[in-house]
Amino acid sequence: MSENNEDRKLMAAYRRNLVIVFVMAVLLAGSIIFSALQTVYIYRLNTGKTGLLDYTSGESTEEGEGGSVHSLSSSSEDLPEPWFSLEDAAGATNTGKQRLSVTDIVDKVSPATVSLYIRGKVNGATRNISSGSAFIISEDGYAVTNAHVVSSVATGDQDYELCASIHGNKELIQCEVVGIDTQTDCAVIKLKEGRKYDHVTLGNSSDLRVGELAVAIGNALGTLDGTVTVGVISSLDRTISHEQYRLPVIQTDAAINSGNSGGALINSFGEVIGITNAKMVVNQSEGLGFAIPIDTVKPVIESLINYGKVVNRAYLGVTVAQVEEDSYYGSVPGVYVYEYVKDGPADKAGLRNGDRIIKMDGIAINETDDIIVIRDKHKVGDTIEFEIERDGKQMKIELVVGDGSEYEGNSTVSSQPDDPGSTAPSGRTDPTDPSGSTDPSGSGEDGDDFIPDVFGAKK
Repeated sequence: MSENNEDRKLMAAYRRNLVIVFVMAVLLAGSIIFSALQTVYIYRLNTGKTGLLDYTSGESTEEGEGGSVHSLSSSSEDLPEPWFSLEDAAGATNTGKQRLSVTDIVDKVSPATVSLYIRGKVNGATRNISSGSAFIISEDGYAVTNAHVVSSVATGDQDYELCASIHGNKELIQCEVVGIDTQTDCAVIKLKEGRKYDHVTLGNSSDLRVGELAVAIGNALGTLDGTVTVGVISSLDRTISHEQYRLPVIQTDAAINSGNSGGALINSFGEVIGITNAKMVVNQSEGLGFAIPIDTVKPVIESLINYGKVVNRAYLGVTVAQVEEDSYYGSVPGVYVYEYVKDGPADKAGLRNGDRIIKMDGIAINETDDIIVIRDKHKVGDTIEFEIERDGKQMKIELVVGDGSEYEGNSTVSSQPDDPGSTAPSGRTDPTDPSGSTDPSGSGEDGDDFIPDVFGAKK
């Protein structure tokens, strides 16, 4: 009897071991198959044989909701005739596009990539203070980078100088800042004259598809010039809060490190479709990088080169705050005027601090982004009808859209506790009152709830 029990135990153990061996064999086979498929996919992606669905279609005709630069109009009676065109300088000349391998992309674009260095005196010696990246867009030396990379030099501070080195050449080339735009974090610089420069070809970021190949080239960490990282387009519908503005961005898993700011994000045709921005990368995050879409900044680049500033950008001259239900005693949820630019479009139209914006162009305003979308559908000189509530009474006013470049340096009128529309009783905090909180949204440190100064009114 005991021998039979022993045999049954041995048989059960044998069967268990057999099942374990079988499961391990299946898992091992699955891992081998997955690794093989992944290797093939990466090879096909890097050689341009997959990941580009209908990319060669024409420019999208859909109207984007982000990126206020789409509000730039094409002409102005007071401006001289523009002499610089990106289409002429860096437009694609080969209509029969062919996808390139990563190595071919690098060979094509690297000669036009630039490492930037802000240099200044430290203990009597000239040293690199900060660094960044850029890419050349014309043979006479115009280059594009991020505004935050060169902002210290753009102020005209004589203690700093801007120098550049082209990949593969350690020569430091003197540069000057042509113009910067903090709203899009875009800047144009000019390398010294006297030679012809290789330059990039600009693509159309509006044609991108999620999953496409993305290649970034830049001055990683400020010391590793010409660093190449490879990934894919991870998302196209991201929006970042930047310097009190909302900015549409491309998300990629191509590594973007400190020093990469201002560098080129490139598609499979070797065309620049974005400006990489390391400032937007979340600390301690991997596989999460952002780039400013090139279509967003094309009109900005041309305007900076032609006029030294961004002109014909739709401008309302008002800052708003989102008030949530129960934000304070007696609060009425909605979007309120927080401050306005003196003698700006909003001021001239009659908007005042504490006004609750109910509608614009007949469209209900429920959050701050609703105003951005409507503004960006207009150009300078258009009229927008506002429906507002002030002291419990509804009224309509008309605002003529202004040109943001005409109001640089104008002072602002901020909300005060006794402003019209302030309904908070004594002892309570009105979110439209800056004395109650530095964050008009009442959101504290939550960056996702940041209320951007989307209309150019500087605090």
